[in-house]
Amino acid sequence: MLQLMQHLGVLVFGKVRPTARRVVRSLIGAVVAGIFGLTAYIALFLALGIYLSREYDPVTAALIIAALTAFAAIVVIGVISAVNRRSERQLLARQRAARARLPDPVTLQILAGLPTMMRGKSLFATLAIAAVVFAMAKGQGTGSARADDD
Repeated sequence: MLQLMQHLGVLVFGKVRPTARRVVRSLIGAVVAGIFGLTAYIALFLALGIYLSREYDPVTAALIIAALTAFAAIVVIGVISAVNRRSERQLLARQRAARARLPDPVTLQILAGLPTMMRGKSLFATLAIAAVVFAMAKGQGTGSARADDD
């Protein structure tokens, strides 16, 4: 019985161990790359500070670096806000389209009453389902006359 469960688990979930190892390797690689990137970022600012301190006094160089960093942060915040607004508009458009595809309220009431109708005779239930499908198809405009039926 245990072997059967193991085989079913492999069929349902696939081989988990190779995927977990791959995820761990990717995570470790991302952490190491992040550390190197942070080190390069700090070194860049140190080099910029040293360069600017030759041209200006150290306080002015620090203020210039702070202003550049603040400007970069404002630009990043603006870009993220624009992307979020666009994503929100797309989500709202998808929701409106989904609502437009819903059947009318009468059809929804008929659909809500179908389970109770199905408890009765099977012929009546089949006729009720056929009627609902027909009404929904006609309500959505499918099944209309073809243009080549002249």
